[in-house]
Amino acid sequence: MESINVALESPTLSRMVTPMKPSDFLKNHWEKSKHLVLHGDVQRFYELPGISDVESLENVLAIYKNPVMVVGEAVIEETGGIADRFLVDVSEAREWYEKGAALEFDFSDMFLPQLRSWMGKLKNELQLPPGAGVKAIVYAAKNGGGFKAHFDAYTNFIFHLKGTKTWKLSENKNVVNPVQHYDLVEKPYIPEELSTYWQGEHPEDSLPEADIVNLVPGSFLYLPRGVWHSTSSSEATLSLNITFTHPVWAELLVAEIRSRLVKNEIWRELAVNINFLDEKSKQEVLHKLDTELKKISDNISSIKAEDILTRDSEDFDLYHITQAVFRQSLASKHMY
Repeated sequence: MESINVALESPTLSRMVTPMKPSDFLKNHWEKSKHLVLHGDVQRFYELPGISDVESLENVLAIYKNPVMVVGEAVIEETGGIADRFLVDVSEAREWYEKGAALEFDFSDMFLPQLRSWMGKLKNELQLPPGAGVKAIVYAAKNGGGFKAHFDAYTNFIFHLKGTKTWKLSENKNVVNPVQHYDLVEKPYIPEELSTYWQGEHPEDSLPEADIVNLVPGSFLYLPRGVWHSTSSSEATLSLNITFTHPVWAELLVAEIRSRLVKNEIWRELAVNINFLDEKSKQEVLHKLDTELKKISDNISSIKAEDILTRDSEDFDLYHITQAVFRQSLASKHMY
C-alpha cells in the first residue's frame, strides 16, 4: 500500500487502535499489510457511535431488515452436503442460530446510521479512493461457528463483542496482493486469473504455521487482505466487522483504456463467436481487429498517471454495488 500522510488528524482511527498511535498503525501494519491484535475493555468500542446497538444478538435481530446468511455444519446437514450456506428470512435466523449455524448480517450499516457516519470518516482518514467500498457485517454463532481456511481480497477491522473465538492467521506465501477471495477447500483448483500469479504449493488445511489468537470481548483485529485465516469457537460469539473493498491500479487503468476505446464505433460493435464463422469471415474479423489494435497503440501509450487517478471515484466492486442496491431495496419495503 502507498504511504499515508500520518500528519493528518485521525480521531476515529485513534479510538480504534488505542493505545497505539495511528501513525504507528499506518506505518507498521496498514502499509505493510501486517495483521494487528489489540486487547482491552469492550466498553471502549461503545464509544464509537452505533456499536452499542449491536451488543447482543437480540438487538441485531430487532434492527436488521434483510435476509441473513446462515453458514456451517447445520446447513450442510440440511442440504445433504450440497451447500454450506444460504440466505434465510431474518425471522428464521434465530432458529438456525439454535441449530448451530453461524449468522452473517451483511450490510448491517444500512440500519445503523451513526455507525455508517464514522465508517465514512474512517475511509477518509485512511485516505482511500472515493470508489473504495465500505460496509459493516455482524457475525453471530451459538457454538462451534467458524469459517475454514481462506483469504479475502478486502480489508477487515474486527471488533469482538462476545465470547471467545480462536483465529488462525498465517502469512500468504502463495499470493501477493490478491484481487479475489479464495477458499482452501477448493484446492487443488485455482481460478484461472488467480493462477497467473499463484506461487508454490497450497498450505495444509490446518494452517500449521499460523499465529493462533483468541479474541475475547474487547479484542480488536486488523486483518489485511490476503492473510490466510480460519476461525472456530465453542461458545456463543458476536463480532462486528468493518470491511473495505479497494480498487487496484489495474482497475483504474482498464477504466481509462475503456473510456478511450468506446469513442470508436468499431469497439462498440457486438463481439461474435468466431467458432461459428466460416474461414473467410473469421479472417475478416481477425484482420479488422488487428488493424484497429495498431491504430490505438499511440492512444493507449499516451496514458499518463494523472489520467488513471481521475478514475478513482468509480465503483469497481460489482458484487458490493449490486448487493447494496438489492439489500437497500429490501430494507425499503420494510419501511412502508
